[in-house]
Amino acid sequence: MKFVVNRKIMLEYLKSMIRVVPRSNSLQQELRGFLVEANEDDGFLYVTATNQEIAIQRKFKPELETGGSFVMDARLLTDILSVLGEDTVSFEELKPGVVVIKSGTCTYTMNVLNSSRYPRPEIPFPDTTVCLSHLRQFYTKTYAAVKSNASDVLKGIHFDIKPNKLRVMSCNPQNVALATKDIPCGGDMKFTLSKETFSLLASAAGDDELEVGLCGHSIVFMKESLLFSARFIEKEYVNVDRIFDNLKTAYVAKVDFEEMKEQIINICDVASMGSQTSYIKAEFLENKVDVSTQNDTGGGKNSFGIVMVDGTAGKTFYYNAATLKDIFKTVEGTLILRLDVNGYLDVMDRECQYLMMPTPESAVKRQLDKYEENKKKPKKKQQIKEQIKEPEQKAA
Repeated sequence: MKFVVNRKIMLEYLKSMIRVVPRSNSLQQELRGFLVEANEDDGFLYVTATNQEIAIQRKFKPELETGGSFVMDARLLTDILSVLGEDTVSFEELKPGVVVIKSGTCTYTMNVLNSSRYPRPEIPFPDTTVCLSHLRQFYTKTYAAVKSNASDVLKGIHFDIKPNKLRVMSCNPQNVALATKDIPCGGDMKFTLSKETFSLLASAAGDDELEVGLCGHSIVFMKESLLFSARFIEKEYVNVDRIFDNLKTAYVAKVDFEEMKEQIINICDVASMGSQTSYIKAEFLENKVDVSTQNDTGGGKNSFGIVMVDGTAGKTFYYNAATLKDIFKTVEGTLILRLDVNGYLDVMDRECQYLMMPTPESAVKRQLDKYEENKKKPKKKQQIKEQIKEPEQKAA
């Protein structure tokens, strides 16, 4: 076996695949490696990784002299390619179980594993496919609404595909995220991926266009240089549209995000400075929204101007600071703020919609009372000083 590849391309592919490779030392040694196969029949180099739930395969053209295959520790191979400085790197089998890796003046002689023992994943080829793109963008806009301690289906991110529209959504008992983009998909399909699976897919595929198809209990994503197969969550997803439809609008305002970004991020940062992250108090007025917070180190208050469109001003509600910051990290452009009579805050930009549940005032009061109680307690340093002084006074 002997071939030469573009080092940067191969390294980029390995970095997008390495999170699939298990780390546990208790697993089969081959499973912790990349399967590298140089195929003389079609002239391609194939690199495969799997954790037996998710499988990913990349392919690209090397300068191929003779074919062959081996398995090498995934993190070691990635590290070697990272430190080499030349544009190309060669691989040559010196003898069974030994591969020489060369680039410029650097040479690594490495022990490798027999590829026949690698647990090759079965990547099915679905009969019917649709087209998707912009997956990295969709992941960025929806991942924050997934909670690890939620039920199985709420640990996932749901895809609702129509012929000319892609909708991706996530939710938990406190908030909902919905991202929509008008793109030609060519068919209808629905499925739910775990947050981890979607993260790995977004890392590997970026925003490129993919063909997608269901096959048995798996879903397969394909493009010229990528095959990605994973199990999907086989439970019906929450009806997110019904949640939005059931809101009873009490206040609607329009605002440019750039004009409010600094104020929102700043007040959320202030809320996180105490011993416990504080809540954000939001007062929805006729020409502005006041946001403030209070914790055991102090507090702060900011305002940003709005154009009120409908409803009645003067309502006040409290919101989780971390969730509020997550929402405003992903929106852009002109925003619509829609407030429900019960304080549910619906934030919309051109392609995204986020719903946030308010925090009961009683919970905010309990937190503030706790801050006051902690202020009355003597500080530990002061207690230690007093304990040291007491024996000294008795000795005198």
